[in-house]
Amino acid sequence: MSAVRSWGGALGIAMVARLLWHQRLVRLGQRRFWSWELLWEVPTAAFSAIVGAGIAAYLTLDGDQSLAVIGICGWLGPRGAEALVDRILQTYVARQSPKE
Repeated sequence: MSAVRSWGGALGIAMVARLLWHQRLVRLGQRRFWSWELLWEVPTAAFSAIVGAGIAAYLTLDGDQSLAVIGICGWLGPRGAEALVDRILQTYVARQSPKE
């Protein structure tokens, strides 16, 4: 598969995930469908595709597995990724107590 086709697929998956997220917020009444927030989902999808592809490459995932990681990154977006990393750090990184 060529690099252009794979990046197109990655961006497409991330864009679908961001549109699903946007649609969820519309259904909850937090956004209108045709709004400026919809325009901001395009760079968010591109960022999510790049991050997801990087994670998939680091984990040496191929094909559908890498697209799944990209879709998850697209769904989470920047705020979801921040919350996930914060939760992981709180769980697995020992808190250092101040020295007295």
